[in-house]
Amino acid sequence: MDVRNQIARFVADGWHYQNYTFSCRQAYLWGMLIALPFVALVGGAYRIFLLNRAVLLNHTGLILLAVIVVSLPLHELFHGLGWKMAGRLENYEIKYLFRHGMPMCSCLTVLSTKAYLTGLLLPFLVLGGGSIVFLVTYPGTISVLAAVVNLLLPGADLLIAWTILRSGAARIVNQPEKFGFIGLYFPQGKSAVCFDGQKTPH
Repeated sequence: MDVRNQIARFVADGWHYQNYTFSCRQAYLWGMLIALPFVALVGGAYRIFLLNRAVLLNHTGLILLAVIVVSLPLHELFHGLGWKMAGRLENYEIKYLFRHGMPMCSCLTVLSTKAYLTGLLLPFLVLGGGSIVFLVTYPGTISVLAAVVNLLLPGADLLIAWTILRSGAARIVNQPEKFGFIGLYFPQGKSAVCFDGQKTPH
């Protein structure tokens, strides 16, 4: 079922919704500001504790490009895996595509807030966390660039996650063509427990 029709069914059952979107500039700027403390913390620890045993290589620009080329599709892949597993979705409910030459992942159904946040933050946890482990284990040019890239890439995801938590929405709809989401709110007088675990209302 098309996601617009799913939203219409929720609305027919008394739910209401609100759009939360950011411009491209806002998403990248605010997302970078949110991610920078993580990068600064890892960078500081690297310089203080790891630099003396780091393997430093030339051609930093080419290495950075290679890290980005590998990290971008993996980032989107983990979004899809997180949404599929947490939301118990079918394959057709997750869509991988290219837009403006960039890989993207879109969730095509309404998810609980918990399930949506799982998929949204999985790249930060797996790739960001994994890059830090890689950096500590094998400090050097490749690992430090991998850590920087995989901590900066989820900046917009962290911004959206923070907005979701502040919104109090009970269900989340992905905004594939914009930075943001649609939040769905329980009908007045109905308990959240009654709808827990349901992707669509009856």
